[in-house]
Amino acid sequence: MGKGIVSIDESLCMSCNSCVQACPFSYLKDTKIGPAPYKKAYPELKPDHRCTGCGICVTACPVGCMTIHA
Repeated sequence: MGKGIVSIDESLCMSCNSCVQACPFSYLKDTKIGPAPYKKAYPELKPDHRCTGCGICVTACPVGCMTIHA
C-alpha cells in the first residue's frame, strides 16, 4: 500500500461517485460541499478515516481530480 492521504480538486470533480465506490475501505463519502453545493455531491474523506494512500480511488477517477499527498 502507498503512503499519504488523498486530496480532491473540486474544481475538476464531475461528481461521478467512482472514487467513493472504488474505495475498498469505505473512507470516502459524498457530501454537499464545494463550488456548487446545490448542484453536485463531492467526495470527501469521512471524519474517522484512516486513508492508507493505496491510490485505488485516484485510479478510478476519470478526470484526474484526485492525488495522494504525503
